[in-house]
Amino acid sequence: MASKPTKFTDRLKVLPLTVLLTVLLWLYADAHLTATQRDLPIHITILAGAGANGNPQTVLMEMPADSDFVVNIQGSGEAVDRIRQQCDGRGPFTAQDVNNLTYALTRSDIKRIAAGKSLNAQRIFNSLVYFTRHRVVVTAVSPPQIKLKVDPIVTINRPVEFRAVAGVAASIVPASVQVMLPRSLLENIGGADQIEVVAKPLTSISALPVGSRQTIPSQLSLVYPGSPDPRVTVTPANAMVTFTVPHQPRTKLFIGVVPVWLNGPPWLLNRYRINVRNATVHITVAGPQRLIRKLRNNVIRGNLAPPGKRVIAFLDITPSVQPHVHWQPTTIRYSLPAGISLVDGPTTVATQILAQPSQVTTRPGPTTGANTQPAAAAPASVPQTIPSVGVPGGVENSVGHGR
Repeated sequence: MASKPTKFTDRLKVLPLTVLLTVLLWLYADAHLTATQRDLPIHITILAGAGANGNPQTVLMEMPADSDFVVNIQGSGEAVDRIRQQCDGRGPFTAQDVNNLTYALTRSDIKRIAAGKSLNAQRIFNSLVYFTRHRVVVTAVSPPQIKLKVDPIVTINRPVEFRAVAGVAASIVPASVQVMLPRSLLENIGGADQIEVVAKPLTSISALPVGSRQTIPSQLSLVYPGSPDPRVTVTPANAMVTFTVPHQPRTKLFIGVVPVWLNGPPWLLNRYRINVRNATVHITVAGPQRLIRKLRNNVIRGNLAPPGKRVIAFLDITPSVQPHVHWQPTTIRYSLPAGISLVDGPTTVATQILAQPSQVTTRPGPTTGANTQPAAAAPASVPQTIPSVGVPGGVENSVGHGR
């Protein structure tokens, strides 16, 4: 009689384990066994490849016109639930999901479309990676048939225009180019006359000498009504434009603080103590309004702007320099951004150049590391010794005007 309570107690001990196993089995079945979901709205994309003649083409979907479908699916509970949340708007479609909902028409599909036949929607949906990767089967699609129309890519010839400089006669090579686009788009925008091909210079025209004959590379861009369409292309994509650079209106800019920097090989700068009476000068420059506006912004930024995009006065130290104890005028050189020219400004600054007795007085040989170093530039100070290292200057331009 004592053994019966013991057996009952033993059964009670294993009961929680049994319940746990039952729950786990239920969760596993819910996640992995077959589930169904009806009436899920979903959007797909259909692309067309090359046609029978090898030319690219597109297609227009006539039914359904908005490419939206309603599907019934069957698969694991977990996969079906994920798809249901995305279709109901509770979960986002990733870029990969959108790509996996894209169907590329086969040659046989194109032939059926050209013959006026529809495509079976369920077959197309069950071939999409979006469903196959989750092992989900599409059991029904509404509408069951997809009606498409081939929208071939047509080629038209258009002349190239050059508008960078108004009123300038230009020779463009090639003078005309081929533009390829879907026929439906061509009809919607009103025909070939609505498409313009414009050559945009890849070189700054303002930096070219006035009156000179120039040939510059240009990139071709398309102008037509409506939003840009990636299916519209131009061949070739570039052109060469030859024209005479005209005089362009120029705007002046007064710069009250232009830094004076030393420029020379480090081994040479280390031989001298160089003092500059005024470490800044003021000048007036001129250039196209657009470039002057950029320069003004860079002047305001000061040292935060790259040296090549602002104005710097360089005091060049060369091996022919002669030390002098008294203050003497020394020629300076201005570094100006491309397209900017000097109108007015000093051509010299007062300097003292003193030999350093502790430094080597002979130039290093051609094989030494010091002699192979590039020239260094450094801001001038008043009246302290100029350091031998610093920030390189910008574009070198000779002074054309001065006082």
